[in-house]
Amino acid sequence: MKKTGAYLVAYALEQIGVKFTFGIPGVHNTEIYDALNNSRLIEPILVTHEGGAAFMADGVSRTSDSIGTLVIVPAAGTTHAMSGIGEAFLDGIPLLVISGGTRRDSGRHYQLHQIDQEAIVGGLVKQFFRPEKHEDIVPIIFEAYRVAISGEPGPVFVEIPAELQLFQGPVKELPVFEKEAVHNLQVASDLLEKAVDLLISAKHPGIYVGWGAVDASQTLQEIAELLSAPVATTLQGKSTFPANHPLHTGVGFGASAVPAGQEAFKYCDTMLAVGVRFSELATGSYGVKVPENLIHIDINPAVFHKNYPAKIAVEGDAKEILDQLLAALKQKIAERPKSNFPIAEE
Repeated sequence: MKKTGAYLVAYALEQIGVKFTFGIPGVHNTEIYDALNNSRLIEPILVTHEGGAAFMADGVSRTSDSIGTLVIVPAAGTTHAMSGIGEAFLDGIPLLVISGGTRRDSGRHYQLHQIDQEAIVGGLVKQFFRPEKHEDIVPIIFEAYRVAISGEPGPVFVEIPAELQLFQGPVKELPVFEKEAVHNLQVASDLLEKAVDLLISAKHPGIYVGWGAVDASQTLQEIAELLSAPVATTLQGKSTFPANHPLHTGVGFGASAVPAGQEAFKYCDTMLAVGVRFSELATGSYGVKVPENLIHIDINPAVFHKNYPAKIAVEGDAKEILDQLLAALKQKIAERPKSNFPIAEE
């Protein structure tokens, strides 16, 4: 069969569950917009500036099960969108950027909007993709989507050259997107045991959580209540722990925190940090005192030991790890005499 690249882009976006796209039609993506206009599943939303489009797409990713998607022209559209793309990159928000690309079949140089987009966005996206032929388009968009949502989520960029959009090309099949099976991570038993021992033996445990733990809110509440541990969040992680919970102390725990947070963490001797990077804002320009007994859980191992060394660093999905940690804590507490627990007696 033969299909235009524009048709294949719209088909692939439908397959991965995109509900809205944001952007501005132009010389190098008009065909994609024509295909989106014919879609019954996707609503293309037009904006007055691609910067707004990027932040709108970011909001979709943060608040729904659909990935925020941009459809923009190359060069100016890309540079206008970079503020929102950069925000998503820094915050770990999945974003799918579909850009038109200049023609490669004409042999002409200095075309309108002909710039090296890969070089420009390289530091703001997890990966850059450019299909070479029609049959590459759907698999590449599927792969881009998987990259965007896997590990620490973030933006990906797919450039669709104009000649692929304009003309029909051979395609063996129209693949159906299949979600990959979720493989439950089993934390190494020695790490889990060490973490449990540190938390149980602590006199003043504290919990510090960020956006990376947003899907583990209920488990975090149970752990906090079990340990009677105060909980501070990052600015991005405010929704991770309910503000009306009696153990919630606000944003941060150092000198820049509210007095309740400062007092609650004043004598903290063991900290459970989940989905955080100990970045500048919530740490008050790195002015917090982090105990030697730091248990750091994050899906991105690159954050470990960057600003504060961790005694125990556990890589993986926060929800999976905390579920195992909670079960291990309950088991340990049930196995030992109550008098052995300074936390329970205080």
